[in-house]
Amino acid sequence: MKKNHYITFLLIFFLTGCWDQHSLKDSALVLSIAFDQLTNDSIKATASVRTNISKGDQTEATNYIINDQGASVRDVRNNIDYQIPGSFSANKLLVMLLGENIAKNNLYPYFDNFFRFIRSPLTSRVAIVKGQASSIIEMKTYKDIFISESLSEMLEAGENISVIPKETQETIYKKMDDPGTDIVLPFLEKTDDETIKIKGVALLENNQFTGKILNNKQSKLLLLMEDKKNHTMSLSEQLGSNNEVISFKVKSIKRNLQIKNEKQPKVKIDLKIKIDLTEFTGEDLASNIKKKEIENKIAENIEKELKEVVSILQDANCDALGIGRYLMAYHTNTWNKLNWEKDYSKVPFEISTKVIMYTSGIIL
Repeated sequence: MKKNHYITFLLIFFLTGCWDQHSLKDSALVLSIAFDQLTNDSIKATASVRTNISKGDQTEATNYIINDQGASVRDVRNNIDYQIPGSFSANKLLVMLLGENIAKNNLYPYFDNFFRFIRSPLTSRVAIVKGQASSIIEMKTYKDIFISESLSEMLEAGENISVIPKETQETIYKKMDDPGTDIVLPFLEKTDDETIKIKGVALLENNQFTGKILNNKQSKLLLLMEDKKNHTMSLSEQLGSNNEVISFKVKSIKRNLQIKNEKQPKVKIDLKIKIDLTEFTGEDLASNIKKKEIENKIAENIEKELKEVVSILQDANCDALGIGRYLMAYHTNTWNKLNWEKDYSKVPFEISTKVIMYTSGIIL
């Protein structure tokens, strides 16, 4: 009899249920949200909310667009809460968009509420939009797919082909308080014909959009310098005066970054790139001399383009390569003597590139 009492007593502790449950039927699931700056110093939020409609014995997923304004992210979130069925829930947030004007402010206040909330999905992707970010969310669907999923898949595809870096709320948070590196974010544009395009990456300085961007090819080269090639990276180069064009996939990258610790730091980047040929509009490559000539020409072109990318980064004062972080880690005394915000743009870069054609396809 006593044994049964013990068992009953233990069950009280193990079968109490979930004290912290949040039912989905009581929540308004926000899958994408856009923030824009208004002229009166307030912000506007536009959200795509997922809901289900019952049709007989079946339910059909749909989404509706809601927007409001407020003094802060939390304030506008509360204002939206007052006009929707269920409570505002960003637990499943896929994409966060920032309008061009709001991105020119310090971005931290727009992320603060998400960082503090325990159920925030810090894996949601972040991008800056040319003009008003709300114009994209208000499309509701894109290419017959709900706008939230469509944006998420588009950004993921851009990451996979190494056009843009993968930036989420979590990765941004790690860089926001780091004086030795700056953030770059995917830059989107909605064109007049209702097409959404990835236009490259936006360059930030001290968590503020500088207004400068790298186009898609330049952003690939930035990832090349960072040694952050994703699944694939394809490039094309025009060779010589005969309008010959060569296209190739980057098979592997070996980067050697060195900083000469002198009165003024000097950065040296050596890149060894192995490529697989995918197209060549010139003569055949049967000759090893011709093959070597093309390798050298590709290396020369890439080296020139990389220097242009570095020039744009320094002009924007955006330390996307994390040179400051490298100095902090390996040359602390030099770092302590520098005013990095002023000195970064004056740092000389030396870039050398070697290209090796690994395969040329099944034809010569």
